[in-house]
Amino acid sequence: MNISIQQLRALQLVAEHNSITKAARSIGMTQPAISIQLKNLQELFDFPLTEVVGKKIYMTEFGQELVDAAERIFAELDVIEQKMLELKGLLAGKIRISAVSTGKYIVPYLMSDFLDLHPHVDISLEVSNRRTVLAHLQENTTDLALVSVLPDDYDLEKITLSSNRWQLACSPEKAAFYKEQIETNQWQNVPFILREKGSGTRSMMERFFSQRNISVKSRLELATNEAVKQAIMAGLGASILSTFSIHQEIDDGRITILDYPGLPIVGDWDLIWLKQKKHSPAVLAFIRWITENKERLFEKHFPS
Repeated sequence: MNISIQQLRALQLVAEHNSITKAARSIGMTQPAISIQLKNLQELFDFPLTEVVGKKIYMTEFGQELVDAAERIFAELDVIEQKMLELKGLLAGKIRISAVSTGKYIVPYLMSDFLDLHPHVDISLEVSNRRTVLAHLQENTTDLALVSVLPDDYDLEKITLSSNRWQLACSPEKAAFYKEQIETNQWQNVPFILREKGSGTRSMMERFFSQRNISVKSRLELATNEAVKQAIMAGLGASILSTFSIHQEIDDGRITILDYPGLPIVGDWDLIWLKQKKHSPAVLAFIRWITENKERLFEKHFPS
């Protein structure tokens, strides 16, 4: 049996439009050209593929089965075509990524090598708090989101990229005093710097203290990790932050980690998207590339 791609495409278009004329118009072909492809395909089978009811053309049960098979074939061909474009570095398109605040320390490294391979792809990155990032996901104004605290009520697919650890941090000058207060269970004497409501870090911190019946005194509420870091280094208080956001300051001796049972809090960095989302070839290629290279990327850029 010698079925051509052109014949299957003609059948698929006729099934979509219920009209040979509209099918031809949709791809800029003539009606006779579509009719010939349909006629040649029909001659390969003993059972009718279409039937005319009124002025519209419909698929028979057997014809619809062939249409379904054709769609699966075209989907596989699209995957092959995308892979060829990736290998040639000719992939193009735009990828929209939203990341929680700490994610800004990670996403650029995920983007860099991929863009070197595919210079015709554009990636836009928006950094915000967790609540806003998830809202963009629901509103379909982003393709992918990077979060550390997964939502409970979203139908998602995800790639777990790496573990994330939150530590209790303060300035070296305040470390001895804060440690003494914590060890004697006088948490009220340790001023805490909090992220704003809606932040994943804030949620993680509140859950940690609530589970241990610890009441802390808030001195400041700040909107970004950078602002929290600066406040900590200025000696204004302590906070719980992801080690991804403070590893350089720890190495430089500008921030100290305080030990406490249950710390560090351990979670995951997840790249997520809505399950029903229909991704562009560029986004699909990025997802596949991240899946295949995540371990190498984190070992290279974030050695333990």
